[in-house]
Amino acid sequence: MAGKRGSGEGTVTYNDERKRWEGRITVGFDRDGKQVRKKMTGSTRTQVVQRLRQAKDAHETGQQPARRDLSVGRFLDDWLADVLPGTVAASTAQQYGEVVKNYVKPHLGSKRLTALTARDVSRMLAELEQRGLSANTRRLARSILRRALRTAEAEGMVPRNVAAIADGVKVATEEGRTLSPEQARALLLHVSGHRLEAGITVALGLGLRLGELLGLAWDDLDLDATPPRLTIRRSVKRISGRGLVFDEPKTRQSRRTVHLPASVVSALKAHRVRQLEERLAAGDLWEPLPHGRDLVFRTPDGTALDSANFRHAMSRLTTAAGLGHWTPHELRHSAASLLLAQGVPLKVVSETLGHSSIRVTADIYAHLMEPAKSEAAIAMETALWGTK
Repeated sequence: MAGKRGSGEGTVTYNDERKRWEGRITVGFDRDGKQVRKKMTGSTRTQVVQRLRQAKDAHETGQQPARRDLSVGRFLDDWLADVLPGTVAASTAQQYGEVVKNYVKPHLGSKRLTALTARDVSRMLAELEQRGLSANTRRLARSILRRALRTAEAEGMVPRNVAAIADGVKVATEEGRTLSPEQARALLLHVSGHRLEAGITVALGLGLRLGELLGLAWDDLDLDATPPRLTIRRSVKRISGRGLVFDEPKTRQSRRTVHLPASVVSALKAHRVRQLEERLAAGDLWEPLPHGRDLVFRTPDGTALDSANFRHAMSRLTTAAGLGHWTPHELRHSAASLLLAQGVPLKVVSETLGHSSIRVTADIYAHLMEPAKSEAAIAMETALWGTK
């Protein structure tokens, strides 16, 4: 059949041998001035014309529709390699890669990117749940896929982000175990004089994440200021194949300055003296600047302290103190609960912990705020109706 040309739709012909309509259109010119041609096929002429117009519109707006044979798996591999690096911490990028490899690609990797639907995403989440995977893992799988497809949508590779349309995963908020004031004092008494005394004191007194604690350098502290303060500028984490990696905090709120209680200042000053003694004892074996930083918490020979070793040492100390096994993250929970119990405003607690928003703090520690709600009711009774 002879080719026909409509306004802006290119040339459309019928291929008798293939029993298909075919269309070609010029969408622009390359760097050498040669025409850039697009070819489309379809079962009807209308379908081909529509695809040609979409190709031309996409080119004019700087978009690039995905190849029809591009799979979700290949797209995610390219996104992990070319788009994600530099936008998140190295440890987060590694985690994303593991989630894509273990959970997303086995379910969706072979599907064509342009044919992926919200129902496919929901089915993946349901299958992951049937496998017994936690709500957090399922939520993370959907979140990573949604972030990747956001790039595909922005570049015109897909018309919409189907992972954003799919129903989310409900994650129950875990209250977390916390030390009572009596238990906290017992722990601090037990670790007095231990080389990790300052580390545990800072973790409990300020609620730092373990990576933030072990990433502290002495120039992050101003112990002689009024008031004394500490600034979180980095976090450290062990990454498979790379060892210990120091990164900037993952959110703007994580990069923060907090004021130090007097007892924390005393513990840090004593720790500085103890560290100088260890340096003299180690002699030439002492590592002066591990990873280029004068780290606060180190091994006896001056190298950076690994998070796993800190966890194990802390567990031994809490057990010896008669408290059983406790983790650094539970010290963080304990710090929050102690601050709230002392009536510190929720916003201040949120900023001290470096949460992304005050809502996160409220969701995690809502169970600790019941007494404050009762006090609010009593205060309103007094304000409006007077004391009785």
